[in-house]
Amino acid sequence: MRTVQVTERIPAPDWGRLSFGLAAGLAVSYVLLVTAALLSAPWMFAVASLLAVAGEVLVGMRAPFAGWLAAHLGLGASWRGLVRALAVVVLLVRAGVPEGWYLPAFGGLLLVVVARTVGHALGVLVARKRKMPVVTRGVSLAPVRIPRAPHPLVGRHLDQSLTVPDLALLVGAAAATLTDSFVPFLVGAAVTLVALACAVGLLARAALAMRRITAARVHAAVDRALEKVAAEVALYFGGGPEALYQLEMWVETLERLDVPSLIIVRDRESFRRLGPTRIPVLCVEHGNVLMAQALPHLRLVLYVAHSVNNLHMLRRRGVRHVFIGHGDSDKPVTTNPFLKAYDEVWVSGPAARARFRSARLDLDERRVVEIGRPQLDGLVRRRPEPESTDPAPLTVLYAPTWEGYGDTPHQTSLGPCGVALVRLLLAESDVRVLYRPHPLAGTRDPVVARAHQEILELLGAEPLPEPVVPAEPYAKARDDLEIAACPAQMSRAEQVAALEVWASKRLAYRPDGPRHLVVAGPHVSLYACFAVADVLLSDVSSVITDFLACDRPYGVVNPAGLTAQEFAVRYPASRGGYLVDPDGHGLAQLLAAGRGEDDPAAAERAALRERLLGPPEPAALERMRKAVAASVSYVG
Repeated sequence: MRTVQVTERIPAPDWGRLSFGLAAGLAVSYVLLVTAALLSAPWMFAVASLLAVAGEVLVGMRAPFAGWLAAHLGLGASWRGLVRALAVVVLLVRAGVPEGWYLPAFGGLLLVVVARTVGHALGVLVARKRKMPVVTRGVSLAPVRIPRAPHPLVGRHLDQSLTVPDLALLVGAAAATLTDSFVPFLVGAAVTLVALACAVGLLARAALAMRRITAARVHAAVDRALEKVAAEVALYFGGGPEALYQLEMWVETLERLDVPSLIIVRDRESFRRLGPTRIPVLCVEHGNVLMAQALPHLRLVLYVAHSVNNLHMLRRRGVRHVFIGHGDSDKPVTTNPFLKAYDEVWVSGPAARARFRSARLDLDERRVVEIGRPQLDGLVRRRPEPESTDPAPLTVLYAPTWEGYGDTPHQTSLGPCGVALVRLLLAESDVRVLYRPHPLAGTRDPVVARAHQEILELLGAEPLPEPVVPAEPYAKARDDLEIAACPAQMSRAEQVAALEVWASKRLAYRPDGPRHLVVAGPHVSLYACFAVADVLLSDVSSVITDFLACDRPYGVVNPAGLTAQEFAVRYPASRGGYLVDPDGHGLAQLLAAGRGEDDPAAAERAALRERLLGPPEPAALERMRKAVAASVSYVG
């Protein structure tokens, strides 16, 4: 018997002004509601009712963490609904309504409370029945027919949908005390009950539709589907949605390997956000379920990051475990001792081997395999000619890394000197800045977050809008189980090709368009930025290594203020570029190289490219195919 534990991501903690203001406003509205009832002030009661209901909706939509916190403090939606009902009772009593009103009023309130309670109970039941320990994408679960999830109004917005009808009851009670007539209360109660009955009916229908769709039956269908897929290679990602880029960079490469493959993720939000692909996707949150999951044809697992839950997969025997990472750089994290836990480590070029030796990692070199960077095979080395005949400015791509986990200082230039460097670039009349922040920049250090915001203000440019592309069926699904019933229509290669055309037009310089651009978000790839950049300004990261494939000048920021010699010894990938100090020293030389005036680092850059990325022939994808075939046959 399998042990099943279903989890869900807690809303991201948000202590911002908006979240705090909405939560405080909701609390004040309830204080006003109770006060109005005690004072028998119908107009005040009606206004407070409107504020309370509006606050419930806004908190649910714009401040989900505040709602989650209130529920875990014993002040959830059900309890707040009871407070509203009691406020009506107090208002009627304090207003001195006729005694004949009491019985029907209390009866109506009781029906409302019961209907809301039943609605909440059915909502929990449906959510639990539809939340499976294993969910998939891109495979058929036939003969199991997955029913549609309930409408979002009675799904993820259920609390708000069970609250809004109360407005009719509350206003009706206020109107009844003002007019000395019981009719407004009856009308308000009837409207509330009808609305709640509709919600309860929809939820009951959804619960009945799931009566035969059990977790065991769905899991058996998943097992049958995976047997048909017969995946020999799995791409494993144990992180959360904020680090999804680590997985995304390998999806197209996996598609091009032409071997039966599978993507395994451990987080439901990552599962929902993962871009299009025809490769089947398996989402398993709990370690016990993953360790028991049948994958009889699996021979090779590729890991893109050192996640704690990698251990759940590493325990699987009869499989080759290989770390491929998410980029090659001189960052200390690339020599993590955890590399020794894998059967092999696949790297870009011989520089990685030297890095392991320098770090005294004691990693058997026979377990290190050079495959190059397959993502760079099709990268254009020279910038395309601009469409406009007007002189184009020098395009500088500023792509700093993030601050890391605090184990190594000065990883990013963004906080220490990013703003100053952008100011210097903007002072150059012929320079155009493309700012591409790291997806995790500012998530751990408020200084970095403030610097990022200041750069956005300096550039005066809004982030690029998202492209209008046909939505995949899974993107319209109402919940994870419904995603399992959606066919995969677009491959990652097709999506990349479509987005490259869109990005090339958006990023290209136009005299009548914005001069500087903020390029953030997954819809514009780093390689699309490379295509239009004359030079790169970055930190010690894999961005530099990848940019070497373009054969264009790059600068490496020195936020720690090391001497040039110390920096070159510690970070060998910087030797083919220009060292830029926090005060901007070295920036002029980088820009001169970009303008074609003088580029003394060109020879070293060419030699460094082969050391970091490996030889140009055979292509990196072919080297990776060979490594995959060797690993599969080794186990087989």
